[in-house]
Amino acid sequence: MRAPELLREMWATTWASKVSSALMAIVVATMCFAALTTVGRAVAAAADITQRMEQAGARRLSVVDNRQEGFVNPRTLAVVRQLSTVETANAIGVPFDVVNGHVGRGGIRVAAWPVLGDLTTTATLIRGRWPQPGEAIVSTTQLGKLSFGDPVGYLTTPDGLEQYPVVGSFASKAPFEDLGAGVIVAATAGDPGRELRVVITSVDAARSTVRSVMAVLAPTQVEGVAVESPTAIAETARDLASQQASYGRSLLVLILAVGGVFVAAVALADVLIRRRDLGRRRTLGITRADLTVLVTGRTLITSLAGAILGCLTGWLVNTSGGQPTPLAFAAAVGILATVAAVTSALPPAIYATRLDPVEVLRTP
Repeated sequence: MRAPELLREMWATTWASKVSSALMAIVVATMCFAALTTVGRAVAAAADITQRMEQAGARRLSVVDNRQEGFVNPRTLAVVRQLSTVETANAIGVPFDVVNGHVGRGGIRVAAWPVLGDLTTTATLIRGRWPQPGEAIVSTTQLGKLSFGDPVGYLTTPDGLEQYPVVGSFASKAPFEDLGAGVIVAATAGDPGRELRVVITSVDAARSTVRSVMAVLAPTQVEGVAVESPTAIAETARDLASQQASYGRSLLVLILAVGGVFVAAVALADVLIRRRDLGRRRTLGITRADLTVLVTGRTLITSLAGAILGCLTGWLVNTSGGQPTPLAFAAAVGILATVAAVTSALPPAIYATRLDPVEVLRTP
């Protein structure tokens, strides 16, 4: 039988057997819907965890020189920035209190952080200009607290010994959000650094980056160094993702297997109901291969319709629930469900080709 004729017969028999076709479509749609609302949500949760782990705050590596040994300085900062696994890095000095110079000693105190490196990696300039060494920029959230109408004026230490001209305002960038609670001062030559803060290119590179950074800093006394790295978080996230993947695979296989059994049962029942029609086709000369293709082709048509319906419904449910499933995963589930259904229909199709046409056409 030619391909166009075979396709036409597939569609005709599918439309003629509306009940069995609808049952197959419902079974496949249920398979896809169940997979997306269970395994799909787990995939969406894993993707969300991965996305969060790739944010700058989660990729933060901090090394604090508690004993002021001086290994955090412009030289080591420049070397750390050249590491292949470092996205950006900056050094922060010892914070101190400042007040509005026009208000004086009785003014409200806020923290000021000397920054040794490039300020553009630490903050976004909102108004004014970037400070020169010894100048300051104020966080937009602290302008009112310091009684600044505009980022113009000067700051002093509470004892009045040091003054810092204010030349602008800023909003902090990740992972320097804590600096948004005060003032950034461009460090002058010779200002000591206290903390080296690094953004790693990927959490997977955390362990190797820690080793490389510590080799560059080379502290003489390890006891005085505090290191905060995303290594433990990365390992936890990796283990969690592995467990979710294993759970998802097992559940998806179970859903496909159960659905395949139902599809096979519906296909077998349809073959038994239509055995006289199949026997008549055999007597008219249809080959066993064409008959197998005809039976499985009906399953393919109904499975595709059910997969589209089930995947679309499951995706909409997940999206409305705040856990949008990746479209690639939804498409993969639809393909797997269709393949499972067609594979399950093969045994009933082969059984149909083995029926004796003379026996099934015999009048009782």
